[in-house]
Amino acid sequence: MERPDIHLCIATGQNLANLIPAIQLGAREVVILETSDMRASAENLKTALKAHGIAVKSLPFDDASPEAIVASAQRIACDLGEKPLVLNATGGHKLMTLALTNEMQELAGDNLHLLYCETRYDRIDWLRPEAVTQPMADVLKLEDILLAQGYRIQTRGERDVQWCVDADQRGALTRTMGDGADKLARFFGTLNWLADKALNEPDGPFRPRQEFDFAPGGRNADLLREAQEQGLLHWDGDSKIVFAHPEAARYFRGGWLEEYVWLKLRSLKPGDSAINLRIETAGAKTDNELDAAIVHRNRLLIVECKAKRFGRDHGKDSDHIYKLAQLANKVGGIMGRGLLLSARPVSEELRGRARDNQVDILAAEQVKELVAYFKRWMSE
Repeated sequence: MERPDIHLCIATGQNLANLIPAIQLGAREVVILETSDMRASAENLKTALKAHGIAVKSLPFDDASPEAIVASAQRIACDLGEKPLVLNATGGHKLMTLALTNEMQELAGDNLHLLYCETRYDRIDWLRPEAVTQPMADVLKLEDILLAQGYRIQTRGERDVQWCVDADQRGALTRTMGDGADKLARFFGTLNWLADKALNEPDGPFRPRQEFDFAPGGRNADLLREAQEQGLLHWDGDSKIVFAHPEAARYFRGGWLEEYVWLKLRSLKPGDSAINLRIETAGAKTDNELDAAIVHRNRLLIVECKAKRFGRDHGKDSDHIYKLAQLANKVGGIMGRGLLLSARPVSEELRGRARDNQVDILAAEQVKELVAYFKRWMSE
């Protein structure tokens, strides 16, 4: 069925439910009804819609009382007349939706196309002019979600050509580390510590020469030899190590884990993704850095890479989980999710806190399961 290209929606804290149908159905114009509490959210939705070339205007809606709701609904119906339009009833509270539907139906009759966007079930449900379900299309890119939620991209790391070249060249080493994280986890802690000492940030000079407590052997020695072949460090087989440059030290301090995510994502080709993404809140100076952000089927997954040891400070560890959960919700909305990817083991207590906050964890021996995890998430 051909649908009208004028959409009417109610501003809500979950803007994706208004954005997805407008893009999928090819809206030419969207009219946003905004209550006093939802003005900021309406501005975010406007920005996201305009990025797709969709004309947007907003109208005030007074929801202070039942009488005000009915009066506002009547005014909106009169302003829009009898022209065919799509009413997206996903936003707002029940009284607003009922009042709008009643008033619009009286004027528009069969010209009113009423929908409800079921983002959790990937479908658009139509109630008027006839009841039918329509599959939700995969229409959102990363920037769409960010704009709708009130964020903007500052930098998008994987667009740095040199970063991609460097990560690709040492890809075999990165895979060795990620796929063997269960056997190398303890050594990662030592490398992380020495790399951090070498960087001596934020004020000190780079100190490339560092020393282990004893000469590494076995798999650890194999890893150092492979790293030396890549030109990342110098090691003579004893307890001394020399990092080639600050970027090499940052790689061993944890950057390798972000590169591991990037390498695995390349073969999966999700809808959109970014590594080392820095975002800022629209109109504010606050920003957040995301190790990885993946969008598929209109949903956002934020990946936090952690190479340092968990378990020394339970309160700080819990705060880390809470922060990731809040960020996934604020940036991704109701469909956002967080994944903590840890090169080192985590406690069962921390896993429990993560489950309570809808954050997934892959740690130590589970790191090599990253591709399987991505495939499950993409198919959910």
